[in-house]
Amino acid sequence: CHGIEEENRMLEQQWISYEALGNELKRLLGGLVLPQSLMKVLENPGSVIVYDRSGAIDVERSEEGVELIHQAGQALKVAIDAAETEGGIHLRAVSDTVKTLSATSTKFCGSLARIVVTVMEQLSKEVCSNSDSMVGKNDNHSIIARKIREAQRSFQASLLSYIKLIEILALLKPDILPAVRDAYSELVAEGIMSKKRMKAYFASLPGRTSVKLAHDDKFDALPGRSSASVTHDLSEYPPVSLRSSNPPEASAMMKPVNVEDIEAALAEMLPLIAREAYFTAALFGLSSRHLDGRQKKRNFEAAKKSVDNSSQYFRYYMTRICGIASEMDAEGKKVKGDAMLSLVASIHLNESMDGYIDRHKKGGDHSLSLAYVRATILDLRKKVDKQWVIWVEDQIKWIRSNPGVPLNGKRAGIFASVARFPSYLDHVFICCKAGRSKDHSPNLAKIKVVSYYLQKMASALFASLNECAERETTDQQYASNVMRMENSYFFTQSIKQRGPDATDLFQKQITGASAICKQSTDAYLGWMIKREFKAMHSLFSNISRIRKDVGDADVPIHVPRAQFVRTLQKESSREIMKEKIGVVYARMEKHLSESGGLLPVAWKALVKVLYEWFGRWEKLSTSCYKFILEPSAIDVVRIAKAASGVAMAPSNRKGVSESRAKNQSASIEI
Repeated sequence: CHGIEEENRMLEQQWISYEALGNELKRLLGGLVLPQSLMKVLENPGSVIVYDRSGAIDVERSEEGVELIHQAGQALKVAIDAAETEGGIHLRAVSDTVKTLSATSTKFCGSLARIVVTVMEQLSKEVCSNSDSMVGKNDNHSIIARKIREAQRSFQASLLSYIKLIEILALLKPDILPAVRDAYSELVAEGIMSKKRMKAYFASLPGRTSVKLAHDDKFDALPGRSSASVTHDLSEYPPVSLRSSNPPEASAMMKPVNVEDIEAALAEMLPLIAREAYFTAALFGLSSRHLDGRQKKRNFEAAKKSVDNSSQYFRYYMTRICGIASEMDAEGKKVKGDAMLSLVASIHLNESMDGYIDRHKKGGDHSLSLAYVRATILDLRKKVDKQWVIWVEDQIKWIRSNPGVPLNGKRAGIFASVARFPSYLDHVFICCKAGRSKDHSPNLAKIKVVSYYLQKMASALFASLNECAERETTDQQYASNVMRMENSYFFTQSIKQRGPDATDLFQKQITGASAICKQSTDAYLGWMIKREFKAMHSLFSNISRIRKDVGDADVPIHVPRAQFVRTLQKESSREIMKEKIGVVYARMEKHLSESGGLLPVAWKALVKVLYEWFGRWEKLSTSCYKFILEPSAIDVVRIAKAASGVAMAPSNRKGVSESRAKNQSASIEI
C-alpha cells in the first residue's frame, strides 16, 4: 500500500508541474502571439496601402494604412522584445514562435523598405514634374533658387506622412536603413538637386564664373568681357615705387575677381543644403540627444555621406566658381585654376562660416545640420586654400632664385621680387574689397591660412636677401650692407604705405626688417666715414686707446702735439672737409638706387653719425691738447647739409666744374 500511495503522490505532483508548465507556456506564448488582423498586415503591408487607378500609391488616402502598419510593427517589436526579456527561449514552442516572428519581421521590413522607396520615387517625380518647380530658360538665379527650395519643401513635407514607416524599420531592422538612405539621397541628387537644375542655377549667376573658367581660351573673344582668370605670377606684376601719401594706383592688370557668383551661391544655396542635412537627420533618426560620442560621430558620418551624395552637383559647380582647377570631365571640359579667385573665395567662405555656428547649443537635428554645413564649407576651404598655396609655393621658388641680382652685389638696387611684392598685395586688397562697401577693410591677419602664407612669401624675400648678401661673390665691404639696408627699408616703407591692415599682417617681418636696416646702415655709414676720414679716424682711435691707459695729461708724450696739429691741418681744414663730405655724398648717391628712396634718410643718418664722431674728437682734442678742432662738429653738420642740398639741386648737378668732377671721380670709384 505504501508503494501505491507513493506512486499516486508522485503522479499528483507531476500533474501539478504539468499544470504550472502549461500556465507558464500560456504566459510566454501569450506575449508572442499577435492578433490575426495585425499578422495580415505584417505578412503583406501593401494590402493596407491605397492605390489609384494607375497603380501608383495614393499618398493622402494611405495615411490610415500607414498608421496600421506602424501599429503592427510596434506590436511585432514588443513581441520580439518580450521573448528576449521573459526567457523560455529554450522551450521548443517558444523558440519556434520566435523564429516565425523573426522571419515575419525580415519579410515585413523588406516589403516596408520597398514601399518607402516607391513612395519616395513617386513623390520626387511628382514634385519635379510640377510646372511651378520646373526651371525656365529666362529664370535668373534667385528664381531658380526659390524654385529648388520650394520643390525641396514640398517633397520633404509629403514624406513626413511616411516617417513612421522608417521608424519601424529602425526598430526592427536598422541594418536596412543605409540602403533606404542611399536610395533617398540618390533620388534627391537626380531630382530636387539634379545636375540639370544645378547647372541652370550656376549658369544663371551674374558673373557666370564657372563658364568663364571652363572656356578661358575663348572668353576674351566675347564682346564686353574681360579675361576669366585674374591671377598673375609675381614676376608679372609691375614694380612699385615709394610714394608720399597718395593711394596706390591700380595697374591695368589688377582686375578684381568676380565674387558675385560666390556670394550669391553661398547666400542662396547653403540654406538649402542645411535644410537637406536637417531633414536627412530627422527622417532617419541620426541625431538623438541620448547617444554617446562615438555613436553620434558614426551617425554624423552617415548623414554626411548621404547629404554629400544628395548635394554632389552643388559641390561640383561650387568648386568651379571658387577657381579650383579640375581634371577633364565626361563632357571634355577642364576648369582652369585661378589662385586669386581661390584666395578671395577662401575669405568669403571663412565669413560664411559665422552663420552656421550653433551658438545656442540646441543640439539634435539643428546642430547636426549646422555641423554638416560647416564641414562642407571647410571642405571647400581646404580645396581653395590648396589651390592658392600651390601658387604661393611657386612664387617662393621664383623669389629664392634671386632674379636680377648681380653676382658682386654692387648697385643691386631693389630686388625684383621685393619691388613687385607690394604690387601683388595691392591686387589682393583690390580683389578682397570688390563688391564690398567703400569703407570695408579686409582683416587678413585674422585668417590663419592666408596670413601664414602671405607672411611666408615675405619671409622668402628676406631669405633671398640674406642669401645674396652672404654669398662669396658679393662684395662684403659695402655692397652686402647696401642691399640689406635698401631692400629692408623699401619693404618696411612700402608695407606701411598700404595701410594698417598690411602693417598688422606683416608686423613680424617689419620688425625684423627694421633691425636689419639699422644694423646694415650703421655698418655702412661707419665704413663710409672710416674710408674718407681714414687719417683722422686712425689718429683719434689711437689717442682714445692711449688715454684709457695713461690719462689726458700724458697723451702728448705718446702722440706729440706737433704731429697731432700737423695731421689735423692736413686732413680737417674747412675746404678739405667740404671736399671730403662732397665725395662721401657723391659716393652714397652712387651706391643707393633712386627707386629705393633711401638716400635722404641715409644721408640724414650719416650727418648724425658725423656729428657724434666729430663731437667726440672735439672733446679729445680739447681735453688732451687744449686744441680747438676746426671746423667744429656743428660746422661739419652745416657742411654736410649744404653738400646734400647742392648735390640734389638739378642745376648744380649740371654745373659741376670739370676740375671738381675729376678730383672726385678718382676717390668715388670703388
